[in-house]
Amino acid sequence: MDDETLLPLLTLSEAQDVVEVLARVAAGEVVDRGWVGDLASLLAARVPSRD
Repeated sequence: MDDETLLPLLTLSEAQDVVEVLARVAAGEVVDRGWVGDLASLLAARVPSRD
């Protein structure tokens, strides 16, 4: 598959959410599991199947 045919995995807003989660974890803060779960589900739905 050519790079031109690939869609971005994340929107800018979603990428900012990922960075915020990582920053909070790195700072030792507790992160809401529901928020992380929703974000992970959203990302997993966009990963193409290997089949």
